[in-house]
Amino acid sequence: MSRFLLLLLSVLLVGVLFTPDSMAQTGRIIGQVVDAEGTPLPGANVRIDNSTLGAASDLDGNFAVRGVPAGARTLLVTLVGYQRAEREVDVPAGGEVEVTVTLSDDVLGLSGVSVTASRRAEDLSETPRAVAVVQEEVIDLYTEQTSDLSATLGKFVPNFTPPSVGNDVFLATLRGRAPLFLVDGIPLQTNEGLRGAVLGNIDPAVLDRVEVLYGASTIYGGGAPGGVIQFFTKEASEQPLAVDLNLFSRNYLVDGAVLDGDAIDLRSALTVSGTVLDNKLTYVVSGSAERTNGQFRPDGERIAPNRTSAYDDFAFFAKVGYNITPSQRVQVSLNRTYAEPNDLFFEPIVREEDVTADPEGSAAIGQEVETAFSYDNPISQEYTALNATYENTALGGGALTVQAYLFDLNFQQSGSDIRPFLQRNGGTFPDSWPGLFQTSTAATQYGARAEYVRPIGEQVVVTGGGDILYAEDSTPVTISSDEPFDRENRFDASLGIQDQGAPSELTSGGLFVQADYDPIEALRLTAGARYDMIAFDILPFTPTFTRVEPGVQRPGGSGYNAGLSLNLGAAYEVVPQTTLYANFAQGFSLPSLAFLVVNVDPGIPIQGDEIVSPQIVNSVDFGVRGQVGDNFAYGVAGFFAFSEDASQIRFNSSTGQGERIQAPQRNYGFEVSVDAVPAAGLRVGADVSVTETDLKPQPPQELIDAGLLDEDDGTFRPASTVETIPLTTTLRATYALPMVDGLSFNAEVYTLNNRTRAFTFLLDEDKNGVPDTTMAGDPARADAYVLRGYTTVDAGVTYVFPDDLFGDVGARLSVQFLNLLNETYIPAISQRQVGPIFASRRRNGFGRNVTVTLNFTL
Repeated sequence: MSRFLLLLLSVLLVGVLFTPDSMAQTGRIIGQVVDAEGTPLPGANVRIDNSTLGAASDLDGNFAVRGVPAGARTLLVTLVGYQRAEREVDVPAGGEVEVTVTLSDDVLGLSGVSVTASRRAEDLSETPRAVAVVQEEVIDLYTEQTSDLSATLGKFVPNFTPPSVGNDVFLATLRGRAPLFLVDGIPLQTNEGLRGAVLGNIDPAVLDRVEVLYGASTIYGGGAPGGVIQFFTKEASEQPLAVDLNLFSRNYLVDGAVLDGDAIDLRSALTVSGTVLDNKLTYVVSGSAERTNGQFRPDGERIAPNRTSAYDDFAFFAKVGYNITPSQRVQVSLNRTYAEPNDLFFEPIVREEDVTADPEGSAAIGQEVETAFSYDNPISQEYTALNATYENTALGGGALTVQAYLFDLNFQQSGSDIRPFLQRNGGTFPDSWPGLFQTSTAATQYGARAEYVRPIGEQVVVTGGGDILYAEDSTPVTISSDEPFDRENRFDASLGIQDQGAPSELTSGGLFVQADYDPIEALRLTAGARYDMIAFDILPFTPTFTRVEPGVQRPGGSGYNAGLSLNLGAAYEVVPQTTLYANFAQGFSLPSLAFLVVNVDPGIPIQGDEIVSPQIVNSVDFGVRGQVGDNFAYGVAGFFAFSEDASQIRFNSSTGQGERIQAPQRNYGFEVSVDAVPAAGLRVGADVSVTETDLKPQPPQELIDAGLLDEDDGTFRPASTVETIPLTTTLRATYALPMVDGLSFNAEVYTLNNRTRAFTFLLDEDKNGVPDTTMAGDPARADAYVLRGYTTVDAGVTYVFPDDLFGDVGARLSVQFLNLLNETYIPAISQRQVGPIFASRRRNGFGRNVTVTLNFTL
């Protein structure tokens, strides 16, 4: 199938569902949203059940929903901090009905709406799958600890990769599989495998909420075998001008670093927003600048610099929307981030200590050198994204959304010197590998999506649409010569460019349809299907790091894959405020093209699906969520996911070639969350989650050819801890002091448990009862290290100044103490760096530190 035909099929998005009925009799609902005391509530979400029609209340709590089909309708009203309200109204044809909606306080703050789960707004209680919504106030609290989302996301998103140091989350997973990161619908990652490293391109100052959709996704297509994590940016203020200024600083409370200028981090963020031109034009503009200086271990030693240490970060965000008519809106946004190092005078050394790492027990610290490194290709990370959206909520009785976007990512990393580890110096790396090099990433994507949501009668809502994507990805490696580096510590990039992974071009398209059916008030049934079409080209390249004929240019290749994925779900409110749900969903995606074909022998054509085959994940999740009274809420979810073909390439020592293998994979685990308000002003909660991952690798081909083993021996073994999330527990509490208005305290205990299962699993590939051994004579294991758990304790205090203290300016002060007990630990993702070669990347967690945040609003 040609590229043109692929794109043409993907553009035919909504015609099947589009049935004009603009002549249907409609009316209008107007009214006001107030609290229990009659005070108007702005920003409430007002919508018609089983439809796409809705509005938001203005500064006076007033709202108007136009184009409502005549007849009996259910009005749903939600607002964070208040319980959901329903009102039955009878809409007259050609007329209007007025209603006042009173919202009661939501003590637990659980009332909310999810968009990601169904691509349209729906109440969380009606969603038939595991989903979580993290509201702005939670994001703000963690932003007062750090702007690095990779260090906080694992704390408030159960079964996500544990918190890291320095954005080191390249292999981030959700329930043990790769998630799809979206920002206002824009895919954030690329096909070359960066995954969570792109979290550094999100400025938390512009975030309104985070929605987590667990499990394989049908409606989002490729790239979401583990689920979807979508970041939504802030909406404009209802006022003509609103200003938010945030000032942040950090200091380390460890020996030798207190009030040291090299240990103080500073950040400022300014956001202005508003609604003007008779409520037709909205705008949000935000800019931030951050200087992150040295970071220190509990013993006062400096941690080796990394992505968020000794860096200057700059971010700019702008979003402008215009209401063409009451039912039509256009919106354009621009997101730009840039980071560069501010200190190149430190290099990592390894100190052997009895810390939480095992078995090496090594941790990297910083050591000052006399001369800074210099680069012909300066270290930096740049990200630019442009997003344009058109919405029409009254088109043929439904709502149409069309979105187009592009993003560009360039990531130039620091240089490496591996000359001591080359074979000629007694090391294990081939001499053909470069001794001095810099790795980088370049990615560009263009995409578009469209979806049409239409109610059919009063019980069915159908969503249909599709998306297209074109992506270019490469991971170039610049090779430097010895003499400039030995003379002046300069990476000169004079010996040319090779590739770490295969440069690729990918074109994908998908069509989907989703139906929600409410046969009775307490029951929701969902079903959907998606058809994906993916074409790829691998460009000719010279791999840099390979044990198969290194230095030889590899020919390119191309292929095409297509497949159907399905989903089914049900949610049933067995009693008021208690919902049981179950969901089955399939995910269709390709593995990372960049690194999949690096070790393929030049004589093996990369064509069709002989080398690159899609991964189809079958995911089941089930659970219960509910609330007991007004002061206790809970959620319990279990899951199981299986994929028959997780394609990998393995080196065959007998043939000298890379070969494609099938590695069936299964993931299983649970998440439990509870929240309670045992006393006035006191709220406590807990999250407990665990993921386990098993693989069933194909036995070595040489043993199969010799007749020693069957091709499939049916044995699963534990997967590496790198992509598996061990048992984690988060305990949290907040307390608003009754006798002092505006004063509150918060505390959190985060615990990551050990995982030894993969380390203790000894490999016996030929099934002779004798464990295999490595080249060094050690037992061969499923994983190279034991994950050592740790616990961190954080606590803080917040004070909201009286409204009239600074006139029209509101003020808020937050002081947060992190790693309060000053425990020594190594983050889970950093513990994977084992052996003498990678030990310098095995960094400690931060020592005790304090952050101070001042926030001013106008």
